Amino acid sequence: MAGRTKFLAAAAVAVALLGNQAALAKRVTVVPGDRPIAIDLPNAWKVSEIKRGIQAKTADDEVYLWFESYRPAQFQTLLDEHNAYFKGQGVKVVGTETAKQVDFPTYVLKVTEYPATYEGKPTVLRYLSVVPKAEGDRYLLVSYWASPAGDKQYDSEVQRILNNLAAAYDGK
Repeated sequence: MAGRTKFLAAAAVAVALLGNQAALAKRVTVVPGDRPIAIDLPNAWKVSEIKRGIQAKTADDEVYLWFESYRPAQFQTLLDEHNAYFKGQGVKVVGTETAKQVDFPTYVLKVTEYPATYEGKPTVLRYLSVVPKAEGDRYLLVSYWASPAGDKQYDSEVQRILNNLAAAYDGK
């Protein structure tokens, strides 16, 4: 019996270690430059480079996040690119957006949510714009697109990512 207990204890430790490995994060830079901003993303998320930053998505494609560094003069071009992308994907904005702005010591955060549908069903579409207060720092647009189920399922992971981003800006 003692051998079985030891085996079960060892198996429990192995499972715990494997579980921790899945929860580990990979560090990615989302704003380049002299003072880069890097964040941690869950290992299970797929990350790829895009024109102005990175795209991160869950393994099941239920949540997409784009982190795009830009200069203020590029903002409209960036929004036009997003609008064209979402239109091509079949996402339709079906109402008036709601926006709020929060002032932090080193940046201003603007959050805009759009009521939208994808394939005729509700979808979650949100933009977070990080505007640093330091002159010359690059701005960051975080775009979020998720199914309602994915939004709920991955809420804690997304919150950790955004808290990590906030801490990176606060630490500048």
